Amino acid sequence: MNRNYRKGYRFERRVKRYLEKKGYRVFRIAGSKPIDLIAIAPKRVYLIECKSRKRDIKKTIEKLSEYSDGLLAKPLIAYRKKDNKIVFIDVENGEELRDLPDAASLEDYV
Repeated sequence: MNRNYRKGYRFERRVKRYLEKKGYRVFRIAGSKPIDLIAIAPKRVYLIECKSRKRDIKKTIEKLSEYSDGLLAKPLIAYRKKDNKIVFIDVENGEELRDLPDAASLEDYV
């Protein structure tokens, strides 16, 4: 296992634990292309690509946008800021989200 793979794997696990603490059911996808995680809450599904660094996010946004086109799931990119905080990017509008809502608060989504 090379160093970059281990770094990416650890970040995926960190994002998974973070979302589980917020009440989501989270599944890690083996092979991780085009998405790494699927996070499920009542009436909401997120497709998440994890990046341990912010570089290459523009290409990832394009790929994830194409992949999720026509799906009800919301595509997000998770990356680690320099201050080590997890940040999400909403692929649909490019907006940076500092946090996701708790799963229990999403009842009125659909």
